[in-house]
Amino acid sequence: MEPLIALEGVWLEYPGEKNAPATTILKDINLTIAENDIVALLGPSGCGKSTLIRLVAGLIKPTKGTVKFHGKAVDGICPGVAMVFQNFALFPWLTVCGNIHLPLKQAGLSDDEVNRRTQHALEMVGLTGYDTVYPRELSGGMKQRVGIARALAANPEVLCMDEPFSALDVLTAESLRNELGRLCADPNNPLRTMISVTHNIEEAVYLAKRIIVLAAHPGRVALDLANTLPYPRNPESPEFRVVMEKIHKILTHHELPDAATQSAEDSADHGHTPRVSGVTIGEVLGLVSLCSEKPADIFELADELHEDFDSMLKVVRAAELLGLATTPEDEIILTPLGVQLQTASIAERKTLLAERMTTLPLYQRLREYLHKAPDRTVDVDTFHASLNSWYPNHDIAPLARTIVSWGRYTDLLAFDSKKKTVQALV
Repeated sequence: MEPLIALEGVWLEYPGEKNAPATTILKDINLTIAENDIVALLGPSGCGKSTLIRLVAGLIKPTKGTVKFHGKAVDGICPGVAMVFQNFALFPWLTVCGNIHLPLKQAGLSDDEVNRRTQHALEMVGLTGYDTVYPRELSGGMKQRVGIARALAANPEVLCMDEPFSALDVLTAESLRNELGRLCADPNNPLRTMISVTHNIEEAVYLAKRIIVLAAHPGRVALDLANTLPYPRNPESPEFRVVMEKIHKILTHHELPDAATQSAEDSADHGHTPRVSGVTIGEVLGLVSLCSEKPADIFELADELHEDFDSMLKVVRAAELLGLATTPEDEIILTPLGVQLQTASIAERKTLLAERMTTLPLYQRLREYLHKAPDRTVDVDTFHASLNSWYPNHDIAPLARTIVSWGRYTDLLAFDSKKKTVQALV
């Protein structure tokens, strides 16, 4: 039987600035989705989860390969796919009904059909009676319900959702997940195929029949896991927790991003430095202050802090990279250096972290490179170009900001914001 959606040898690349090489976002994606599949996409930041569903919806075109819907290549917006965006994407000057009516009227439907679909969609998401309300009068959760209703009103064959609950408070997100879970379990609901990007493991296990984990730099399919738990699902059940734990271990271990397609430079640095780009020293110190020599579950820690698992994992990896923590299984334990850092003065912390940074292969290479420059100084564009040549498959801007901020904190690097230069101090 022909799949509903097929991605065949799909690549997506963005051209580099000036003479820099292109950045590969997705690499050789081969994936099929059948009718009635409910798929969750998990993976670290930068692995291309959101990009992938935009390819399915026809919002962007692949650089290479083909996206097919019902066996035909997608060329432009795919009429059978509806999108729900993370930031609601509502028109503030239109009422709730106006936001839902607009795409239906553009599709040429009659007024009666537009009204019928709108009311049915509002009923499904629990917003009956809010027809004339404007987005500014709604809470975040209600705005997201409108976004879901607008997508459902189009009667799509496939609903694509890009982290639809991440901007919401915990209780509202849980309420909407339950609502969507009810729709998934309802045999009378005509929409039976969904693809959801999420960073929340519990959400993925609660909703999805298949959990696809992407590895990063470049994005690629690392695992396609069937979730056979029957609906409705109970997050407190032992069976549910077993599936969650399995995914936790996959995401907290190195086999995902590191093993398959590292460059030589990535391997020299164990792939760690690029994957912690965007993490601040303050976040690392905050994590160290919360931990101890006793094991702490990374997922439970993220849950307690109301942090998404992906962001928490990056901070944990940064602490591990600096020798402040170890991560056996899916737990974090402070090293003796991490324990020492907890009680150290600010000056002592800077000295300890500086000593650790000078052992990192990337910093050693950077120091050697800067020491060859006049006054040990290069302009930011040259600095970025060098990083890009070392890590061609990574987003260089956040990596550069991380390196500079860590170097400034430890007095290893200086940054002149007026001249836009980076200088080695040691």
